[in-house]
Parts: sequence; structure tokens; C-alpha cells
Amino acid sequence: MTATSAPLPVPAIGAPLPTYLVTALDGEQVAAYAAASGDRNPIHLDEDAARAAGLPGTIVHGMLIMGQFEAALRGWRPECRIETMQTRFLRPLAVGGGLRIEGRVAKIETEAPLRLIVRLMVRDGAGTPICVGDARVGL
Repeated sequence: MTATSAPLPVPAIGAPLPTYLVTALDGEQVAAYAAASGDRNPIHLDEDAARAAGLPGTIVHGMLIMGQFEAALRGWRPECRIETMQTRFLRPLAVGGGLRIEGRVAKIETEAPLRLIVRLMVRDGAGTPICVGDARVGL
């Protein structure tokens, strides 16, 4: 016999997600992402190239940042199915920088299957917003 847990209650509009912290996205992680994704743009990997492009140094791939949304959402509701995501990047994150993902339930779509629109914000270690987005998740 296996134990089953009761489903989690449907959150209310405005309900916050727990804050999800990433201590740092370091050069090794960025290099591994570049190799896996094929995005070897030098602004992510080469300090001189990043500075020549007008940046203060190398920056984390936007899609690597966006990929952290899944961990944040699954930390909140492990059973959720991410159906769509829309993201707007406000400013770059320096390689080695940490981030904090915050979110709240923005909308509930009650027709079966139940879906939520979750509004997410990513802040850097100083608390400056770097990315905002919406995820449509099924429960």
C-alpha cells in the first residue's frame, strides 16, 4: 500500500510564491550553458569582448536566467506543468551575480484543466529588477 497526499489547495489571486534564491551563476555554469545551447556569444564568455560591447563585464545568458523560473515554480508547486512563459529582460546580470525570484498568482483560469498565470520578477543580488515574466501553469 502506498500513501498518497491530498492535492494542494488552489491559491488565491495575489498569493505569493516563496522567494527562490540563486547564490551565484558563475563562469563555469555560464560556459556549460554556452556549450549546451550553442550560444557562444563572447559577451557571455570573454571579459574583453563584453567590455568592447559596452558592458561592464561578461553577462549571464538570458535563457539561463529564465531557466531558473522552472526551479522556482516547482519549489512552490511540484506538480505544476509549465505551459507557456513570456519574459522581458530589463538589464543584464553579471556573471557571478546572484538572483532572487519572486512571484504571485496573477490570474486563475478555472476551466478544466485548472491553470494559473503566475507573474514572476527576477532581482539581482542588490535587489534591482533584471527580468519580469508570466508563466501559465497547469495544476
